[in-house]
Amino acid sequence: MKFYFDIEDGEELTADDAGVELPDLNAARLQATIALTEMARDYLPRDGDERRLAIRVRTDEGPQFDVTLDYELEHLRKEGRS
Repeated sequence: MKFYFDIEDGEELTADDAGVELPDLNAARLQATIALTEMARDYLPRDGDERRLAIRVRTDEGPQFDVTLDYELEHLRKEGRS
């Protein structure tokens, strides 16, 4: 079965026009999860506090599932310090 992995980097959605042949949904889920963790190295903000990354997996029949990563930097302040 052919799966397409559309990438959302927090700013734009890039459609996968080529696709990849995989045996089933579990293989597609693993492929999307690995790709998302690799994407995180390049797309997580170096100068910002938040970013959402997503891979939208679809077949010729339509959308199947999304794998997402939400990054948020939470600033903590200690008492007595600003």
